[in-house]
Amino acid sequence: MLCMPRPTMSIDFTCQKCEASFELDAQDLIEGTEKIVCPHCDAKAPANLTEDFVAALTEMRAQIAALDKRFAVSMTLESEDLEDMLDDDDEEDDEDESEDDDLDEDEDEDVDDEEDYDEDEDDDDRR
Repeated sequence: MLCMPRPTMSIDFTCQKCEASFELDAQDLIEGTEKIVCPHCDAKAPANLTEDFVAALTEMRAQIAALDKRFAVSMTLESEDLEDMLDDDDEEDDEDESEDDDLDEDEDEDVDDEEDYDEDEDDDDRR
């Protein structure tokens, strides 16, 4: 019986509390055999964030497996870089929402305009 080596996707963490670094295997997180807990000070990631993170890892692993048929994938992510990108996306979303609000106001104006036209048509019918 041949055993294929399990693909590794290791994730390096740095604890915000004690600034110690540690590494976890993504597969262990996905399987639930490891939790995001600092081995130095026992700081733990909240359960809801861990669940969302594991779900995202599971989806990313599936997408990488699909890409693997044509491309080898190697990736590095720095959380500080992602925070900057997310802040930029939030600013863009705020701008989009304000543009949507402007459009909503225009839609209301159109409705008022139609009512004005209806009144004019009634006047025409009376003549």
